[in-house]
Order: sequence, then C-alpha cells, then structure tokens
Amino acid sequence: MEFPKIEHIKDKLEQDYRSVWSGPDAKINLIASPYRISPLGAHIDHQGGSVLGMTINSYTVLAFTSTRDGMVRLRSQNYPGLVEFSLSGIPQVPGSFWGSYVRGAALALKEKYSLELGVQGLVSGMLPGCGLSSSASVLLAYLHALAFVNGITLDPWDLVRLTQLAENKHIGLNNGILDQTSIVFGQVKSMVHIDTITPKAEILPDPLDEQGYRILVAYSGYSRELTTTGYNSRVRECKEAAEMLGKLANIPGAAKLGDIPTDVFDKYKDALPGHLQRRALHFFSESSRVKEGVAAWQEGRLRDFGRLMSQSCKSSIEQYECGSQAIHDLHQIVMSEQGVLGSRFSGGGYGGCVVGLVEEEYAGQAAAQVEEAYCSRHPEVANQAKVYLASSANGVSPL
Repeated sequence: MEFPKIEHIKDKLEQDYRSVWSGPDAKINLIASPYRISPLGAHIDHQGGSVLGMTINSYTVLAFTSTRDGMVRLRSQNYPGLVEFSLSGIPQVPGSFWGSYVRGAALALKEKYSLELGVQGLVSGMLPGCGLSSSASVLLAYLHALAFVNGITLDPWDLVRLTQLAENKHIGLNNGILDQTSIVFGQVKSMVHIDTITPKAEILPDPLDEQGYRILVAYSGYSRELTTTGYNSRVRECKEAAEMLGKLANIPGAAKLGDIPTDVFDKYKDALPGHLQRRALHFFSESSRVKEGVAAWQEGRLRDFGRLMSQSCKSSIEQYECGSQAIHDLHQIVMSEQGVLGSRFSGGGYGGCVVGLVEEEYAGQAAAQVEEAYCSRHPEVANQAKVYLASSANGVSPL
C-alpha cells in the first residue's frame, strides 16, 4: 500500500476545515510536517551519539487560521474532543493527551516570544503514535502555525531547539534532537547525518537516486506514548552508566555516554552493573554502526546498510532491552520475506512500526505478505495494522 499523495490530503483537509469551523471565509493556511525514519542511530541521540534520519511521504497536516482573541482552538481527525485555551493563560492540563502538544509548543514559544494571536485549526495525521516521530511532527506543525500568525521568524535550529524544549520541559519526554532535526532538514532522495553535539545536520544525497529499493513501513497496530513507556527510564539508565564510568576514569562532569571515550568504556565496563553495561554497550556499538552506515550509504552498498539496520535492531532487543512481543514478531516477519535487506524498530520500540529496506522488485510482494502474516499472528489488531511502501520527502513546510 502506498501513502496517499499530499495534494489529495491538502484538498480534503481544506474542505473538512470549512465543515468543522463555521464563520468568515478566511484564507486557510496549511503546514505539512512529515514523519521520519531513523535507519541507524537507535536510542543514542539523547546521549550525544550521531544518528541518521530520513523524512518520508507520510505526514501530519495542519489547516489553520489566526484568532484575534488569542485563543487556541483545535480539532483532530484522529482523536476526539476540542482543545481550547487562551495564550494569556495556558492551562497546566490541556484537557486531553493530544492537546499537550499544542500546549507544549505554545509554552516553548512564549519563553522567548510574545504571542498575541492564536490559531484555530484542524489537524490530521496519517499514522499518529506509530513510532515515526509523529509527536515531533505535530509539534513542528504547531510551532510553524503559531510563529506564522504572530509574525515570528524562526530559523531551522530555532525550530529544533523549541521542539526539544517543548518535549523535555512541557511534555515530559527526555529525548534528544534526532526527530525534529530530521524533520526540519529532511530532503527528498537524501539521508540526514546528525551530529547531536555540535549540533550539525549534513545532507547525504542518495547515490542510487532512490532506484532499486523501497522503504517498507509496517505498523503494528499498537500505538504508544513514549512518556508512558520505559523510554525515560532507559535514558536515565544511560546517564547512570555515564556517571559511573566518569567517576571510575576521573572524567569530571560526565553526564552522558557521549562524554565517555570508547577506550574508557572498554577498560571499565566490567565494573558496571549488568543492565547499565548493556545500555552502554548498545550506545558504543550503535555509534560504530552509524559511522559504518554513513560510508555504506554514500557508496550505495545497500546490503551492508541493511545488515547494519538488523544489527541495530538486535542490539535494541538484547542490550537496550526495549520492544514488545508484537514488535519483535513483526520484525521477524519482515526479515523472513524475500528481498528484505534489513529492518529495525522505529521509535521507542514499545509499539509502533518496523521499518525495512527491501529490494524494489520484491517490495509489493513483501508488503502484502508481511501484513497477512502479522495479522494472522496478531488478529487482535488486524483492523489497525497496515504495511506501506514509502518514499523520501522534503522536510516540514507550508503547502
């Protein structure tokens, strides 16, 4: 199954907006904020590791107009209810979990900018909660909309920092900058190599011009909110490992695993408790895979790149110890199909998607058979689980 074309989504959302929000026939603005995959760099951006990201042709789309009374009024085509609050008195609790994202975006912007005008909008996500960073996608859509109506100019790194501020401080997710940086800097037929320390985003064009392979996105049917999974506890464990290694090696101020040289880890790893040693081992081995993966991508060595993806997934299961039985099953099913070069979980791995790299000639067959096999094994989500073939896309932008 292919994702719907963004032009069709745009036209329908404009019509739906006018049906949902009655009133003057104002000009409707639209923002398309894509989802992202991260073939390599699992769970290491929050520790200062470099990562790879790619935006795909699956989106959050926001249709909106400005409100002169400073009110935010939003409806969603994915979730019930109305989110409504004043920018002059943003509530502690927005009334629904999906409202926390626009609230977080508004609070982050208000720390630096004056917000006089609000937004009235209708938001639609193709695969919300799917493990393709729909949270960063929708946050960036809200940041764009609020900045636009208030005449605020934000450069790409402003958007990255504001999204992380909203997630870390106002939503409670202790993540890094992989998701938003991928979505801000994404380009069609390219990978983004992100140095999370500098920070820096390097565009790596596809030497194969997106020929000979497809991106398979297999949605498990199980959505997840990272704040309610083990995501934050894994981040905390990585920091504990870094602090212990820093004390053992007398490295003042070591707060994340990226502060620890590889040779220091090799020397002192046996002094770590078992679970912290595993978290650190995942970080250092995944960092090495990213470095090797950059070279494989630039040289068009898809088999090597796919092998690294599968090794990343194995380490996520065995060393980082994340995932659920459904996601593990889905990964195994994807890897059993002819033409699949590699795959790994996307997102935190507690639900959501498995992303695979598959040879083009086998892509349609693989997608159909993965969906059939997975739904047979997990009939409880057969109505929700879907398998798509995706393409690269440009980053967040107005339509």
